[in-house]
Amino acid sequence: MSLEIVVVLSIAVISIILFATDKLRVDLVALIIMSVLLLSGYVTPEDGISGFSNTATVTVGAMFIISAALFRTGAINYIGRVLVRLGRRNFWYALISIVLGIGFISAFINNTAAVAIFMPIVLGLAREINTSPSKLLMPLSYASMFGGSCTLIGTSTNILVRSIAERYGIPGFSMFEFASMGLVFFFFGFLYMVTIGVRMIPERTVAKDLTEDYNMNEYLAEIILKEGAQSIGSTIAKSPLVEELDIDIFEITRGGRKRVLPAGNTILREDDILKVRCNVENIKKLQEREGVVMKPHERWKDEDLKSEDSTLVEAVIAP
Repeated sequence: MSLEIVVVLSIAVISIILFATDKLRVDLVALIIMSVLLLSGYVTPEDGISGFSNTATVTVGAMFIISAALFRTGAINYIGRVLVRLGRRNFWYALISIVLGIGFISAFINNTAAVAIFMPIVLGLAREINTSPSKLLMPLSYASMFGGSCTLIGTSTNILVRSIAERYGIPGFSMFEFASMGLVFFFFGFLYMVTIGVRMIPERTVAKDLTEDYNMNEYLAEIILKEGAQSIGSTIAKSPLVEELDIDIFEITRGGRKRVLPAGNTILREDDILKVRCNVENIKKLQEREGVVMKPHERWKDEDLKSEDSTLVEAVIAP
């Protein structure tokens, strides 16, 4: 085995490890690999940067633009609402409608983009029919690959293969040249998914208690202001608890009545029960404060942070 083969195989193994472990961004790993091959002389500069002007690269980029346009204009949302209406009946309606729907859509837009667009819709549907999201997300992923294999533009791999074929003088593939074999894959993939595959997917339920899931117990405390507490008579914004310990007071119980997210000008009084949030070190310092009594609380649950006016939710900020 020559030195060149050893070097190239080593680069390939290292790149696979970096892609699999996700230690670096995928695009950064790709650029590093290209740079190493260029600097080592195993790839000429012309070949190294030829991909940037390759028609397949431009086509794949254009497909992502089309996918984004379909999403922003609401065309995909309309299809998503139809799938949700069908899927609300029961789990099997949801599964079949998702596999068939995403399979059709991913034949005409990039399958990666199709999955990214439909993930929030499928997660919401799983919540509505009270089923594990994994039971619908895995079929969503596989259905997009089945559908993508039916047309030339369904997946970037097909576009790349056409580009390579044309480079070597082989006639390029037409739009539906893959369809005959792709539909066979899709049919048997669909049968497998709804009969055997879905039963092999493990139940991965969403965490029932967000407080426990995010280890919020270390940052929450309940205190009572007793005689001698320095914060009595001062507003929340100017109280020593807030100014010196950087504590967030998110609820006050006074005379049996609760005030959620009290305003900064609220005056603190003796016997007020405060629910506070701060870091672990400052919770320890609270215990040393005169007139501040820590109310015993073994484990915080979501119910402890809910009231008629507030609740605890998990949210994802979209791009």
